[in-house]
Amino acid sequence: MEKLTTREQYDEVKAQVEKLIAEATAKGMLEPGMDNTYTQEIARLSKQMADYEDEYLNILPLRRKSPLIATIEAYFYAHDMRQKDGARLLGVNESQFSQIMSGRRRISMSFAKRLHSKMGIDASLILEYA
Repeated sequence: MEKLTTREQYDEVKAQVEKLIAEATAKGMLEPGMDNTYTQEIARLSKQMADYEDEYLNILPLRRKSPLIATIEAYFYAHDMRQKDGARLLGVNESQFSQIMSGRRRISMSFAKRLHSKMGIDASLILEYA
């Protein structure tokens, strides 16, 4: 596999990947689970691009939201609640709750118990992601 070392090479490969994606999509060759020359070449070139990005572009990886935080947010959405309503429901001030939701503060045992009793969040989810 050829290693990309210049921005020009990276841009050329990126344009090639975009062209392959367009062609494969038009031919119906880019459906989930497909393994063909298009998907193989797109994967190979994408790996080259990712390696270049890691080494030269200093791109930070995307942070994935904790499934526990996503569950809390889904509860708020389903119950038409805002973050301050959730803080009140769970017996913490808004600042503490904001820190918990952003991952800057750990979840205490008493808070975890309230997540389970007040919001009905599965205890195993809380234990795994708190």
